[in-house]
Amino acid sequence: MADISRAELSTLIEDAYSHVLLDSAQTTSAVLSAFTTVDMGTKTSHLPVLATLPEASWVSETDTKPTAQVTWADKTLVAEELAVIIPVHENVVDDATVDVISQLSIQGGAAIGRALDAAVIFGTNKPVSWISDDLLTSATDASQTFTVGADEDDLAGSIFQAAGAVDEAGWDPDRLLVPRGIRYRLANLRSDDNAPIFLPSLSAAGGQDDVAGLTPAYVSGRVWDRDEAEAIVVDSSRVIIGVRQDISVKFLDQATVGSINLAERDMVALRFKARYAYVLGENVNSEGTGVSPVAAVLPGGS
Repeated sequence: MADISRAELSTLIEDAYSHVLLDSAQTTSAVLSAFTTVDMGTKTSHLPVLATLPEASWVSETDTKPTAQVTWADKTLVAEELAVIIPVHENVVDDATVDVISQLSIQGGAAIGRALDAAVIFGTNKPVSWISDDLLTSATDASQTFTVGADEDDLAGSIFQAAGAVDEAGWDPDRLLVPRGIRYRLANLRSDDNAPIFLPSLSAAGGQDDVAGLTPAYVSGRVWDRDEAEAIVVDSSRVIIGVRQDISVKFLDQATVGSINLAERDMVALRFKARYAYVLGENVNSEGTGVSPVAAVLPGGS
């Protein structure tokens, strides 16, 4: 029987574990699950976004029908690469009682998902080619921030105020980005009519929680900066995540990774990479003004 070549082995590993990687990234990343994703055929894609809206007027039988002008602004999606290489000793793979490569694929996908969330939400290491502000900066620059305090300014009240600010700006607040732990802080809070603020999903699979009428997307605690924000409310239709290349996995056993020569050290490595773009549509709302579709709840004392 013919031996399997190194190239064939690499392909088998990549095909077998790519879905594990994709599932992990999708599960870990709040922005991938909360916002619209579009496939990109090239590194750069242009999205036409309305810059001005037409207005209609009442007319009588003898009036001339009014005309209106519609102009468009250009939003550019630029795909940038996220990557990580994880080396592991061959003996670890041989002696393990669990599927090590599967575990590495899960961790690689999670690392990419966390990095994407950090860039979009807080601007952490955000590529310079992503010209849209990160979500927190957009809310701050628009003065749509609310600091947690006492009474009506408690955590629940501040979330209501943030959602109200997005609505008053002419957008449709529907998504709440929060760390997972916020569920425990909201569990016993009630509105003025004694209705619970937090309604956990009762569905075993596919159900969604409800926080003050908003659908939460839970962000990893390793990403969320609690000194910067408690929660972010956003009109999810205004955030686009471009996907130039789904996460891919490549098996390495002859490369030099940093200062590690894999062959000399009897090690192998998995390289994970993906290419994403991000844009925030701030051009125009239903009221015809260009304001942010994002509001933020800030921690007390900030």
